[in-house]
Amino acid sequence: MITYYHAVRKAATHIADAINHSVEALRDGRVEQEPAMTDRMLGAIEMSLADYCVKGICWRAKTLTDRGRGSQESKYGADFMGVLNISLPEFSVSKGFLAQAKFIRNGSAGDLTELKQQCEKMLDLSPDSFVFLYGQNGVRVVSALAIVGTTLEPLQLYNRSAQRFFEEHLQCFIGDRDIQSPTPKTLDALRTKFEARSAILLQATAKP
Repeated sequence: MITYYHAVRKAATHIADAINHSVEALRDGRVEQEPAMTDRMLGAIEMSLADYCVKGICWRAKTLTDRGRGSQESKYGADFMGVLNISLPEFSVSKGFLAQAKFIRNGSAGDLTELKQQCEKMLDLSPDSFVFLYGQNGVRVVSALAIVGTTLEPLQLYNRSAQRFFEEHLQCFIGDRDIQSPTPKTLDALRTKFEARSAILLQATAKP
């Protein structure tokens, strides 16, 4: 599995580069709300993985976003859902996670009570729930479980960079098997089931 390990690290770095590129819009003031930043970030990931093959593994991504009527954030338990499907001759897995997004302004994520409520709602659906903190210096990821048990600001908790998070997700240290979608066509039904506004499906297959 050494080849797979190197492929995962490179893919995670590739995803992190796309996320960092989307952060430029935040620095420039071109995005001011979490949903817009999330859509930009997921779109950047999808574009970055188009026709991306490394170490004999080909990656691709599919994103879905609810833009219809009644799509206010209060309807959802999560801002987005991440699903991973790996289908290789020697390794196969399908699982995912839920995520809430928050801007960091002046070191604060805003109303901590509200954030805890959002985290509790996600945790009722899946133990693999996280908060993505959007800041001008990049994206940090914190466990939702840690947030519901603290009075500290999220950035004061143990957190991971986007690259480290996705590396561990692709390496299967992170992920809930109940959050799985075998095809892009079923992704929307899964998004609805887990009450997520948006979804991104990452797929890895052997290079033909």
